[in-house]
Amino acid sequence: MSESDLKKIDKTKLPWYYRLVLKIPGTSFLEDASGVFWSILVPIFMIFEFFLSMFLLLMFPFPANIVLTAIIPTAVFLAFIRITLERFINWWNLTIGKSSFEWNIEKTMQEYIASLKKKEQRKE
Repeated sequence: MSESDLKKIDKTKLPWYYRLVLKIPGTSFLEDASGVFWSILVPIFMIFEFFLSMFLLLMFPFPANIVLTAIIPTAVFLAFIRITLERFINWWNLTIGKSSFEWNIEKTMQEYIASLKKKEQRKE
């Protein structure tokens, strides 16, 4: 694969299962969550989820307890997959995808020299 083959990821041209994952709602808060959320609130939530799972396993009969216990971890896993996919696409588009920015060093140097000359003229 050459460098010319690498391009931005277009979300509309992804396979159907990636588009399905990207349609999972309610993860915008989790994408922007800070370190406090991930280091304090998530471990507390996981401890509460452990006790809730134990309660559900013990209080309900066999088929219902497995289904009820699997709901929360499945939802957390799907949210994690969506956030990971979204972050990967953003990373790829920022680092690998071709940007519209074009380096023009000569023009930049001319502007810089002109600004230095203006600064010198103001001092005099």
